Amino acid sequence: MKFNRIIIVIFLITILLVPFKVEAKSLAGLKQELEALKQKKVDQENKKGLTEAEMANVNKKISSISTRITETETTIKKLGDEIRELTEQAKQRELEIKEIMHFLQIANGESAYLEYIFGAKDITDFIYRSAISGQLVDYNDKLIEEYNETIKKNEEKQVELKGELKSLDNEQAELEKTLASLGSELNKMTDVSLTIDEEIKAATNNINNYQKEYDRLKCSETEEIDKCLAKDKSGNGIIPYYGGFVRPLTSGRITSNYGWRCYTLRGKLTCGTHNGIDIAGGGTKVYAAAPGKVGQILWKQSCGGNEIFVHHNISGVKYTTAYFHVKNIKVKVGQIVDQNTILADMGGTPDTWYYDSCSTGGHLHFAVAKGHYFKDYSTYSQYISKNVNPTSVVNFPGYGVWFSNRVTKY
Repeated sequence: MKFNRIIIVIFLITILLVPFKVEAKSLAGLKQELEALKQKKVDQENKKGLTEAEMANVNKKISSISTRITETETTIKKLGDEIRELTEQAKQRELEIKEIMHFLQIANGESAYLEYIFGAKDITDFIYRSAISGQLVDYNDKLIEEYNETIKKNEEKQVELKGELKSLDNEQAELEKTLASLGSELNKMTDVSLTIDEEIKAATNNINNYQKEYDRLKCSETEEIDKCLAKDKSGNGIIPYYGGFVRPLTSGRITSNYGWRCYTLRGKLTCGTHNGIDIAGGGTKVYAAAPGKVGQILWKQSCGGNEIFVHHNISGVKYTTAYFHVKNIKVKVGQIVDQNTILADMGGTPDTWYYDSCSTGGHLHFAVAKGHYFKDYSTYSQYISKNVNPTSVVNFPGYGVWFSNRVTKY
């Protein structure tokens, strides 16, 4: 029974990290998305711009969605922490119970119990030893009662957590639809973004890369990308499995958090949804946050500069990490990397401003999304809708607090 409880707890804690469902895509599916993207461009060109009132409404909706997701994720994390704490308490009480039960078994089953009491040197020692034995029995009863109460609380928390998870799963599915439906309006509200022309170019290059792999491996266009790449006997199609993320820089501090923000960009007030965190200071070498495979590299984007996207398999969960405003890129698309691989150097510096209009100084924009961008989905609005707060899956100290290595827990 105890073993089953532990398995359930581990399972529940594990699925805290599981994203809402992402359907695997085929090459044919990516081509369909590209055609839809091209049609969106035509529709946008034929459609008048949003009025200020409409833009304000979109702004408010996105801000509200971001807040609700953050609050729900915080609640679930708190419940997970409580379950882990209760489980540890139960383990400690169980150990104590076993030790006392061992003593009582010896005491009741053999002469050791009487030998201990009657081995007293005098009447005072005799009374003392008798009292200790009685206290042990009473304490054992108390421990069993506390143990049962802890297990009961643990089970109640598990039920509560199941409800929160179900609620979050439903809410995230609806929010994802809402965010994706906002389309270009969402992109306008995102302070680091792609224009629709850049999206079309990136999607076209991505399809061309996969087309070469499909042709080489003789796959049907309707075959899922993962299944097709798995045919590569060299193992280059397999994304490494790993247990968690580390920080992408050896040192630095968070200078801008995830979520809605307003800041001054070269003398102009700019507001938007920040779909990652900014890290500045300290190390300038940008490392992969975990083993994975380089999924895409975008060069000289108008708002984000050079961008690297890495696909990961973290404990069986698909993630994409993104590294914006980088320069001197040292990897290529399709390359297998590990957490010690240097991807590029930190950019965002004045020498990149002639093509990167969304940087105020040297820093790394680091983002994490659910699923594999450019494979499970390909539009930027879908990518934004699947972004999560990087600090929820990668251990960082608080805003403005310096870290001096990649692994210390905070």
